[in-house]
Amino acid sequence: MMPRLPIVVLVACLLAVGAAHAQDADELFPNTKSRGRAAVEYRDDAIQAVAAYYYSQREHESRWLLIEVALSSEERMSLSRTAFRLVSPDGREIAVAEQSQFAEDSTRTTPLLQNARSTRHSVTSYFRQERSEELRFFTVPFGPVVQDEFVIDKTRVVSGDLFFVAPTGTWADGTYALVVEHEGTRASLPIVLE
Repeated sequence: MMPRLPIVVLVACLLAVGAAHAQDADELFPNTKSRGRAAVEYRDDAIQAVAAYYYSQREHESRWLLIEVALSSEERMSLSRTAFRLVSPDGREIAVAEQSQFAEDSTRTTPLLQNARSTRHSVTSYFRQERSEELRFFTVPFGPVVQDEFVIDKTRVVSGDLFFVAPTGTWADGTYALVVEHEGTRASLPIVLE
């Protein structure tokens, strides 16, 4: 049996390491709050964004990564797919995939959508706006029309899926940053792949 003093010292060390890790996360990702194992919220005076990636957090061996998002803002903003990017742990910036890539790789994207269905998260539930619109950067064959731009403001929340393609063909474990940026407004949310 271990004496009490070493156990107390061990617990104190673990708490200190945990607090330091939380402080590092706060410094790297200010204005964010965890909303679950694989959901995070960003909120400041200009923008509110929620990202959920429950399926992709642990299932990222394929080249595709799925992140559900919802956004609103205090001022009217028109956002296109270029407003979003994923920054890898080594600093590489990855743009949102194009609809053509998504459609051409349907042998991978269709099973991804089917498998992720059971882990979907209600990203709009963190917003007070009654008006909700769908973000449609991507669509399946015979689905709704793709939009390349959408408007957010304080009266509406827009939600939908973002897909990213791994530059190396697979996603490494680590902490990525989902960045939303538009005319001086910037939100950065941690995306932790395990």
